[in-house]
Amino acid sequence: MKNYNTLLLLTASLIILLSHSACQKSDELGYTIPTTYNFENVDYSGQTQRIDMLAELATYAKSANTTNSSSLSATKMIDMYNNSNTPFSDADLNTSTKQIKNKVATGFQNEFESYMNAQETASLSTNLVAMQNQAGILTSNDGNESFLFNENGVELAQVIEKGLASACFYYQSTVVYLGPTQMNVDNKAVVAGKGTNMEHHWDEAFGYFGAPIDFPSNINNLQLWAKYSNKVNSILGSNSKIMNAFFKGRAAISADDYDARDAARETIKAEWEIILAAVAISYLNDAKANATDPALCYHYLTEGYAFIMGLKYGASKSIPDTDIDTILTFLAGSPNPLQANFYNTTDQDITNTINMIANTFTTLKDVKASL
Repeated sequence: MKNYNTLLLLTASLIILLSHSACQKSDELGYTIPTTYNFENVDYSGQTQRIDMLAELATYAKSANTTNSSSLSATKMIDMYNNSNTPFSDADLNTSTKQIKNKVATGFQNEFESYMNAQETASLSTNLVAMQNQAGILTSNDGNESFLFNENGVELAQVIEKGLASACFYYQSTVVYLGPTQMNVDNKAVVAGKGTNMEHHWDEAFGYFGAPIDFPSNINNLQLWAKYSNKVNSILGSNSKIMNAFFKGRAAISADDYDARDAARETIKAEWEIILAAVAISYLNDAKANATDPALCYHYLTEGYAFIMGLKYGASKSIPDTDIDTILTFLAGSPNPLQANFYNTTDQDITNTINMIANTFTTLKDVKASL
């Protein structure tokens, strides 16, 4: 009986100790960090609208992916990019004051219009089979998927979609909203529905990630970066890492804890870049796994290529632009997707490209084959 009572006392003490430990962080900080993005005065509707605009643009750009499909209009794509001439099926987007183009990283805005013009040209050949020096359609070996490629085996619809996800959303979130200018703003005056200027900028950064407020417990209806994070989450645990940082940073701002805010900022920037690098490797692995299926191989190669391009647009910049260009050239002969050529890419080229990325992002070295 004595031993039993002793055990009960030890168990009770342990429970009290664990309970104290669980609350201690909140007590020490003086504020609570929630487990969902559920704060007062949150508004990132502009980011949601731009994500929806890109979704419509990408859907249209991919609508020429089947044999004998209608040709595309570069003018329509550019109108979607600029939000001009009511190009969207969603009337709310047409009346929105938001657009994608003016939020794209400086110096890259016009490049995407050139990709749209090239996509229109490629779409004139949907009656042809894609091959070297000939744009057209390729269908997967099982007949379930088909894609429009330009004359070099590049799927420009993926360059447009993944490129803008990086050059606009990733850039705006990590470089602009989490950057010094947008974080060194007023954090006292509260605007109903938007919070302080600093809170609002943090919310806008979160909005571009494309996650529901209860991600990662909820993985339904993920958009863009939340979806890409979830693709590699089983290997990296990326969902919780980046979401916990968003929770901590927003709570810290409301509590004027700028050291904690800054730590969360750096975590988001670093983890988002790792997600991008990991997803690039993942798609390159998919290309290698489908080497005997040209449609799927070139489709995945384009996605991997586009994500490598995306490394240019973030805040962390673990790889200089010149080195990114070197990696793209090694993979496809050129850092310009309009000059890249996947018909010349070998299995060894893909392997070497994966190794180049993993050698920079050392946390990926041991898991690169599993991504």
